[in-house]
Amino acid sequence: MIYCRSCGKQLHESAHFCPQCGFSFQIAEPPKPSIWMAITALMLSILTLLVLLASAGDMQTLDALSNLESAFGGNSLKQTLAEEAVNSALGGLIFGLPAGVLGILSLNQKRGGRGMAISSLAIGGINLLLILGLYGLSIK
Repeated sequence: MIYCRSCGKQLHESAHFCPQCGFSFQIAEPPKPSIWMAITALMLSILTLLVLLASAGDMQTLDALSNLESAFGGNSLKQTLAEEAVNSALGGLIFGLPAGVLGILSLNQKRGGRGMAISSLAIGGINLLLILGLYGLSIK
């Protein structure tokens, strides 16, 4: 025989709850690890990569036009190129940093979606290289 931890009534050993006070003796299962943090990190990393790749394509076109303009003595497109490169790099950082932080937190807290968190960090490394390249275009 066991006793209720809430009211002290004597109960049968197989009882799952106390008939007098309603106290439950079932052990609560621990919550399953959530994968949403890893999913969010991966989606932000992919979004950042797509935006940076689109910006890099635009930068190549703008750079070609700028070189053509330079041949004729102008330089207004070079200024536009530098401004666009800086804006694209800052936009990549705005989305890329939270993705990296969420990926690292997901790995450190041993949440579900370990593969997604690792993928988001790998894509984040590629994003960082693209950001540095775009920033390099602005200096040029």
